[in-house]
Amino acid sequence: MEKNQEVNFIHYADGEFSSSSGRLPFEQAVTLIVNGKAWMEMICTPSLVPELVAGFLYNERLINSKDEISSIYVCDTADTVEVQTLNELKKPTSWVKTTGCSGGLTSQRIEFPERPILNELTLPAGALSEIIKTFLEEQNRLSTSRGLHCSAISDGFRLISIADDIGRHNTLDKLMGSILLNSPCSNPALLLTTGRISSEMLQKAGRMGASILVSLTSPNLFTVQLADEWGMTLIGYARPERFNIYTHPERITKSS
Repeated sequence: MEKNQEVNFIHYADGEFSSSSGRLPFEQAVTLIVNGKAWMEMICTPSLVPELVAGFLYNERLINSKDEISSIYVCDTADTVEVQTLNELKKPTSWVKTTGCSGGLTSQRIEFPERPILNELTLPAGALSEIIKTFLEEQNRLSTSRGLHCSAISDGFRLISIADDIGRHNTLDKLMGSILLNSPCSNPALLLTTGRISSEMLQKAGRMGASILVSLTSPNLFTVQLADEWGMTLIGYARPERFNIYTHPERITKSS
């Protein structure tokens, strides 16, 4: 199913009305069924649904590897996804609504018993600028309409995977699922996203091992404090020619 659809609309500019058309994001409620039991509805764009589900279960700390998943089946209408796991999973008794207009649900509180294990990376500022530029180019290529968040992971040299969705949290789950299902040996050290890095986003990034987080927009004060505590480099207002480093700037070096 297409993740965006063509619509007609009336465009107003310079005092004149005109007929026009364009593509808008398509979102769908997907029912997640785990071992035969309905768990929840996930609001998402209908792309990379198996990756979304695998990443969601991993980020919720319900599974720890691809080997724990027996099968993932997306129905023909794409409104139901069924997951079978080797071991019975206990459905969380309560869900916490994540931040954002189309935020999802999580059972995780902001608790790390210890610092997350990070894939260390040091980058010259010029190299980071080039990666940001590539990310923006790939975002434009991937998304044929506005209104979608986009995130990508990198090893510091190339983009390993990229995903877009109506929800910024979903993009990180899709990326994590892509690692689990397709590239389990990859070690993403750099996460880039168009969305704001909230505490939930920071936790997902830590779960995948990213030591450098780059957002096109602003972090919040709590996220800066958490990133500092967890040893993560947090960068905001990023563009190829400029960015702000809020925590652990030692990973970004001066270009020679």
